[in-house]
Amino acid sequence: MTDDNNVSIQRALETLTSASKVLAAVLAAEDGLPIAVRLRANQDGDVWAAAASAMGRMGRKALARLGKGELSWGAFDTRKYRLLVRPVSLGYLLAICEPDANIGLIGVELDGAAEALDRALPGAAPAAAPEAAY
Repeated sequence: MTDDNNVSIQRALETLTSASKVLAAVLAAEDGLPIAVRLRANQDGDVWAAAASAMGRMGRKALARLGKGELSWGAFDTRKYRLLVRPVSLGYLLAICEPDANIGLIGVELDGAAEALDRALPGAAPAAAPEAAY
């Protein structure tokens, strides 16, 4: 990756995390390795990247098996966080939000960040397709 690409990736994560109630953002490879992170000091980027990849793959696989199309983005709620994950050309983008975050508004921000990431690396292959349904 060139320095320009790294700056574009960091800028996309910075823009996403500047949205109301977004606490952190992670760009993870398909295999769960972190590509870029914007986290608070007490958070583990490796764990969040693995979670992003697992949630993204699970959502894509479920939709494929149900015959419901491609994953745009998925939301997962926990007691402490609302998590939004979206496939991107490099893998998955995860927004870690406060539990009362407005997922519709953050989804718009997530889409914008994903488009910026995909533009930062033109020619990057789309995220791998989910396994075929049984």
